[in-house]
Amino acid sequence: MNFSKVESLFKKSDLNYKFVGLERVDSTSSYLKRQAKIKLQSMFCITNAQSDGYGQRQRQWLSNEHSWTFSVLCRFSVPVHELEGLSQIIGLTLIDSLANFFNDQLFIKWPNDLYSDYGKMAGLLIECVAFDQDACWLVIGVGINRFSMDIPSVVIKEAGYPISFLKSPKEEESMAFFPTFVSKLDELSHTFVSGHFEKYCESYQKYDYFDLDQRVIVYDTEQSISGCYKGLSQRGELLFESEGNRVTYRSGEISIRTIDDIKI
Repeated sequence: MNFSKVESLFKKSDLNYKFVGLERVDSTSSYLKRQAKIKLQSMFCITNAQSDGYGQRQRQWLSNEHSWTFSVLCRFSVPVHELEGLSQIIGLTLIDSLANFFNDQLFIKWPNDLYSDYGKMAGLLIECVAFDQDACWLVIGVGINRFSMDIPSVVIKEAGYPISFLKSPKEEESMAFFPTFVSKLDELSHTFVSGHFEKYCESYQKYDYFDLDQRVIVYDTEQSISGCYKGLSQRGELLFESEGNRVTYRSGEISIRTIDDIKI
C-alpha cells in the first residue's frame, strides 16, 4: 500500500481527518480506540498487516497482504441509542463507494457483511468509544478481501461461510476509493438522525443477500433457530419467522446464515 499516495488523495479531498498509515498493527480499530482515549478527533487509520484483526463477536478477521484493512474514528451528531440502522446504511455506502472503482456485484448480509456471488468479501464493525446526550464517537472498522487467499478448508469450515474477494479492480484509480468512502461517511455523520434507515429500505432490498421467505438459521449467542427470512423493519432490524412466530432481532450478538452456508 502506498500510504503517501492515499494521504495525498485525502488532502485533495479536503477531508479534515488525521491520516495514519501503519506497516503493521494489532488492528486499526484497536489503534483508534487507544488514540480516542488520548484525544477525540476525526482520524483514518490503514495498515498493510494486522496481527489481531477482529470482527463481530471478536472473531478473527481472515486477511492477507493484499487485503484492505482500515478504520475511521468520527463523531456522529446523534445520541448513541438512536443509531438503529446505521450499520446497514454504512454497508450501502461501502457498496456505493466500491462501485466507482470495482466491477463486482455486491450484496449486504445482515447485519454487517458484504458478499459477492461467491462468498464473504468484506465486513464492517461499529464500536462506540465516547458519547454524551447529543452525540457519539464511533470507530468504524472495515476489512476488504482483494485477490484470492490460500486458506485451508478446515479454517473456512470453522468460519462457517465461503470467502470471496474483489476480482476486477481498476488499479489506476482504486486508491481513490478511500477518500471517496470517508467523504460519504463524513456526510452521513452529520445528516444521520433517528429513523434514517427508513429512507434506505428500498435500496437495501435491492442489495439484500437474502431472499424474502428464504430458509435461514439465526444464531443468538449459544442458540440456533431455523426459520424464514422476512426482511428488515424500517429501523433496520431483522425480521424472522419460526414455527409461525414473528421475531425481531437487532445487531450485536446475532448472526444469520443460509442453509447452503451451513453445508460448507
